[in-house]
Amino acid sequence: MAAFFQNSIGFLIQFFPCALMIFLPFPQESLRFRRKTVIIWLSVISAITALIFSAMLLLRDPVMHPRHIVFSNTFMSAAIILVFIAYICIVRESTIKKLMVFFIVLFYAETEFVTVNILHAFLFPNIPDTTLYPYNFRFLVLYAATTALLLPLTLAIVIRPLKEYIQMIDPRNMKHEFVIEIISTLVYLFLTIYCDTLYGKIVHSLVYIPLLLFLTLNQLLIYWLIFRESVRRKRDNEHSRAIEIMHLQYEKIVGDMENTRRMRHDLRHHYNILNDMFERGHKNEIRDYLSNLIDATVKTDNEVYCKNMTVNGLLCYYTSLARDEGIRCNVQAECGELNIEPSDLTVMFGNAMENAVKACGKCPDDKWINIKIGTVMNSLAIEISNSCKGVRIAQYFMTEDGFLPAEAFLSGRSGVGYGLRSIAHTAQKYGGSALFRFNGEKEMFTTRIRLNIQPDG
Repeated sequence: MAAFFQNSIGFLIQFFPCALMIFLPFPQESLRFRRKTVIIWLSVISAITALIFSAMLLLRDPVMHPRHIVFSNTFMSAAIILVFIAYICIVRESTIKKLMVFFIVLFYAETEFVTVNILHAFLFPNIPDTTLYPYNFRFLVLYAATTALLLPLTLAIVIRPLKEYIQMIDPRNMKHEFVIEIISTLVYLFLTIYCDTLYGKIVHSLVYIPLLLFLTLNQLLIYWLIFRESVRRKRDNEHSRAIEIMHLQYEKIVGDMENTRRMRHDLRHHYNILNDMFERGHKNEIRDYLSNLIDATVKTDNEVYCKNMTVNGLLCYYTSLARDEGIRCNVQAECGELNIEPSDLTVMFGNAMENAVKACGKCPDDKWINIKIGTVMNSLAIEISNSCKGVRIAQYFMTEDGFLPAEAFLSGRSGVGYGLRSIAHTAQKYGGSALFRFNGEKEMFTTRIRLNIQPDG
């Protein structure tokens, strides 16, 4: 009976934290069921699986036998496969995201397994293998101690940053890196099981320890490089968008300078004509000529929405883009110089306007976008409303015409829209917030952004 409970508890300690961790990086709206329901069922199924494992192990042979190692590894692999299938069905995210999280947690499981076996080899080098069950008292204590040490570190150093990373980064841009991650993790898993099955605990000091210690360090390096590369690419993308807007602003300035030169040249010509009309006393002709000149000047005048060059450049670019699509734009902007990065303004306003233009494009008629930008006290407020036929809202965020966080809205494909999360993340960077609302009765979508900032002027 003691062996039955030792093996059951040992299996549960090793298996359950890993099964739970693959769901933690994903928000509630990415799950098909309530998180509480998922955790409860996962706990119950893990406990039942642990009892079945121990019962089958003892029924095979009440005395420890080398075949138990093969059985333990096979049973654990089967349990992992079943959890993986359930995980794929429950989580509503892109396949690449789900694979990435699964293999990162699988690496944690492998690291814990290797750590326990290495510690046992050093602490109990003279214990014959034929007297041990997979989870005897010594292994049970080692698994409990290792889990108590590694699990909090993994949650703090890996899972918590991974949760933000999952929300912000589109892993489709890093397919090659994720392929490397998956292959390396599978190689690590295969060698771990192979060494444990073939050698048992006999040759730890000669083969098992140095090989798997090297693989562990190699895996850590791979994951560190993947995370660093993802952050770099995100920064580069934001920088590229900022440069694109600055380039548009530069072209606008060059165009304004060229228009000014042409206007000076034309003014001399107009002055000469008006002077000639005046000398001949043709007052009516002077009046008509000035009227036509004023109309032509108004038509060619460039729009200036606000004093902030970055915001004005963004407004000019996206309103021009919208009008080319037959979308009416109404802009009210009062914004001076702000201590906010142009790249951050580009990310927030660019994503919001791109969403608005795309939503209007799905409307057969009455396409419109209203933009309000202003500063109130120490806050920058942005509100963008646009015509919209419909959006997908996660089941547990249904409200009556209320503002919701980015996580509540699902993209047209599957999962949460990356653009809204990017807007919310950038707003949080400045101590602000971003909320969104869809009014089905008015067929209107509203984006409301607030930033806690100090205007420079």
